Amino acid sequence: MGEKERLLRIVESIFRGTGFRVARMEFKGSCFDLAASRLFLLLFVKVLQNIDSLTEEQAEDLKRLAKLFEASPLIVGLRSKNEELEEGVVYERHGVYALSPQTLYDILVENELPAIFAERGGFYVRVNGEYLRQLRERHGYSVGELAELLGVSRKSLQNYERGEQAMSIEIALRLEEIFDAPVAKPIDILNAKVEAKMEVEPETELEKEIFRRLEEFGMGVVKIKKAPFDAISKEEGVKILTGISERKTVSTIKRAQMVNEVSKIIQSDGLFILEKTRTEVVGEIPLIPKEKLNEIRDADELIEMIEELKKSINRKLSS
Repeated sequence: MGEKERLLRIVESIFRGTGFRVARMEFKGSCFDLAASRLFLLLFVKVLQNIDSLTEEQAEDLKRLAKLFEASPLIVGLRSKNEELEEGVVYERHGVYALSPQTLYDILVENELPAIFAERGGFYVRVNGEYLRQLRERHGYSVGELAELLGVSRKSLQNYERGEQAMSIEIALRLEEIFDAPVAKPIDILNAKVEAKMEVEPETELEKEIFRRLEEFGMGVVKIKKAPFDAISKEEGVKILTGISERKTVSTIKRAQMVNEVSKIIQSDGLFILEKTRTEVVGEIPLIPKEKLNEIRDADELIEMIEELKKSINRKLSS
């Protein structure tokens, strides 16, 4: 068993051991390796030995998925460059939080949210500026007096109190000694919200044709480059993991099987549209020829067709 496989199993076991339902992707270059769901919490997780190996393209797809499904994106890894990730420290790559398996364990099992984040030059925390001002005034310090005690400028202390500047871990520890109270704000990585660019051009003529047809149904279509599916089709709260392929191959079937697993976790439908194929169902994921789209008038009919195909396979299995 390789190091990546061991790491994946560790991360998956942490999630499963804390009540998450988990779907695992085995798709080369995928923007996520695990989809994990528990109650109202949904995470798309990329597992890497070195967090610096996450590409910007993968990160953008990861953020798009998180935005679309009101989920949080997360990277779990062992090291950055040649340094191991520190326990209790949050890192960031391309706008996505990253942490070690041990930190993930502490959050999920011990309910200990980290407060320290790594940036170029060291470790930092953010503070509740209003609370810091109240502590200072309650203990009778002026801005100048407290700044001198901390060894920082008045401007820096004022920026801390306005919440405009992160604080080094050394300064935070001095404040906690002075006030005998914690000042660092915990980082809620499980409920992280991200911004994402949704306008991505289709990559092939077949994708352009199918995207255009889906849009004619009144659906929004968001291209996803690094996943077992090629797009998310959406309309009035319904989201469909949409795969597009020229023909049915072993790879297509494997992708449909992965979409079948992840769709159960994220409570979404799935559909594969092929240039030419006979209509069939893989798990609960219909595979249809693109010509079948010509028989459909709008998004409601498309959703009804998916549900009917799923029901038909279930009837066959139960008979």
